[in-house]
Amino acid sequence: METTQTDQAKWTFMVYLAGDNNLSTAGDNDLEEMRQVGSSDEVNIVVEFDNAGNHGTRRYHVQRDGENEDVVSLGETDSGDPNVLLDFVTWAAATYPAERYALVLWNHGGGWKPSELDLIAQEVGAKDYSAREASVRAATSLGRTFFRTSLKQVFELPTSQEREICSDDGTSHSLDTIELGKVLAIIQEKLGQPLDLLGMDACLMNNVEVAYQAAPFVRYLAASEDLEPNDGWPYDTILQKLVDNPDMTTAEFGTIIVDDYLKSYEDYVASGQRNATQAAIDLSAISQLTGPLDTLAGLLVERMDHDLVSDLWWAQRRSANFNRRTLWDLHHFCLELQQQTGDDDLKTAAEDVILALEKGPGHYVVAEAHGGNAVAQCGGVTVYMPNDGVSQFYGELEFAKDFAWADMLKAYNETI
Repeated sequence: METTQTDQAKWTFMVYLAGDNNLSTAGDNDLEEMRQVGSSDEVNIVVEFDNAGNHGTRRYHVQRDGENEDVVSLGETDSGDPNVLLDFVTWAAATYPAERYALVLWNHGGGWKPSELDLIAQEVGAKDYSAREASVRAATSLGRTFFRTSLKQVFELPTSQEREICSDDGTSHSLDTIELGKVLAIIQEKLGQPLDLLGMDACLMNNVEVAYQAAPFVRYLAASEDLEPNDGWPYDTILQKLVDNPDMTTAEFGTIIVDDYLKSYEDYVASGQRNATQAAIDLSAISQLTGPLDTLAGLLVERMDHDLVSDLWWAQRRSANFNRRTLWDLHHFCLELQQQTGDDDLKTAAEDVILALEKGPGHYVVAEAHGGNAVAQCGGVTVYMPNDGVSQFYGELEFAKDFAWADMLKAYNETI
């Protein structure tokens, strides 16, 4: 039985659990972590869980140990549909109003099964399509695509060859970022204020293009630049601290997410099984980074030749990268570029980007932590930098429209 809260809480913490995939069990575990804390008078913990199997989708006002929990059964929904996400946020804000709102998007599996991709391809009438293509696409970065609308755009491409290119060039990341920006704009309108915190309990989302797309509609972002382990965020420790101190600033809460996330993977990192990265970003300070990065990109465009291409290629080769070598850690890349180039202007421009990524209160990067040898020089933020072709959709991103980075990528890929 659903009830509407009459008094405004300090926080409503919304989790959109897109778990109708190979990580449904991990979603169950995360819901149980939230139940170890439960909602309080000042903090609402609200979940929409699209589970695998026959469970359908349910909404929870999470209570400690699951007792006396308001549960709304929605039947089967498509958590990849942006409208389903918008409906959840609208319901949560109306039912559990608060001074501040956090929204966590949860999805870090190879979320789309071949059978689902096959259906999407049939919906749009994909040309030159075979059932085998769905299996191939599910194993690529397209398998981690969040929104169904993003996948439809890929399958609407005229040939299987074009779709194959999009499976490896970062296209799904670009399309998801565009769709996310649209969704966040509507959420801000419905809330009457920006989201205080957007959390991405998902892979590869602490990225300058994502941040710039979200910045008009969100105050803080917490996300990983790398793949996330299956266990995702430690909701029990994170939420316990929020419930204990609901008056903390959003920046302080973001710092807790970063610190507790890394602490939860200390044993895994120490054993060499995996890396872990997490950062909290103040999106109101994004110009601290985009200004120096635009200056660097402009210089690279002006001086692009085969010698510079070689310097860039070696800087990339020696720095941390993710998502099939399409996303590069910006801090590590700039460190390596300084080592490769003999151009003093480029060295200075790269240093300015490095300084813009320094972490602390009042900085763009409020908090950042990483563990594992492969990410030892990482700074928490990636940028799109393929060296074997640029996604045809990249130019639709606001970051690509407003800054010289897209021009740099074009010049680099044409000269390489």
